[in-house]
Amino acid sequence: MATNNEIEFKQLLDATTYDKFKVTFFENAEPFTQTNYYIDTPDFKLRDHKSALRIRVKNGTYEMTLKVPAQVGLTEYNHMVDIVPTIDLTLTKSELPNDIKTILDDYGVDEHDLSILGALTTHRMETKYQDELLVLDKSEYFDKVDYELEFEVHDYESGLDKFNSLLSEFDLKHQIPKNKVQRFFDYKAQKSKS
Repeated sequence: MATNNEIEFKQLLDATTYDKFKVTFFENAEPFTQTNYYIDTPDFKLRDHKSALRIRVKNGTYEMTLKVPAQVGLTEYNHMVDIVPTIDLTLTKSELPNDIKTILDDYGVDEHDLSILGALTTHRMETKYQDELLVLDKSEYFDKVDYELEFEVHDYESGLDKFNSLLSEFDLKHQIPKNKVQRFFDYKAQKSKS
């Protein structure tokens, strides 16, 4: 099990700007693909606590991550698991790692409330930029594709300065997007209405 405090800045991009970043910073990056299976209760108790639970499938491994709000950024609880995710799979709380189970108890999640509500596949490239991690994502979910730049930093203030400076080189102004899980669930809700 590992926990870490995640401080990152994000910017949604259009396809043209995505290609510009790709050519400028990621020409030698080795792309990889990962799929996140998002888990919540039918009434979205985790989302309502500004938290997200997922199982990430990458290179044949399964990592469960619970992200919860922290004073700065998010705290992540990460565990390798043997749960093979499939959409609509019901998970029992008792099969979850203890620290995640304890947090879900605090949220009032019942034993059989959790299920996998969908999947989002990301094609990702990573590179170092000013001693921080710069990430370029192309994500696919349902019939949608979106593009995102992420900047994972050690310090909020200096990281924000670096990120704003980088964006200004591409004539972009930082606009904080919804995170992937929020975009996924918003689009899922929109699709179910149509």
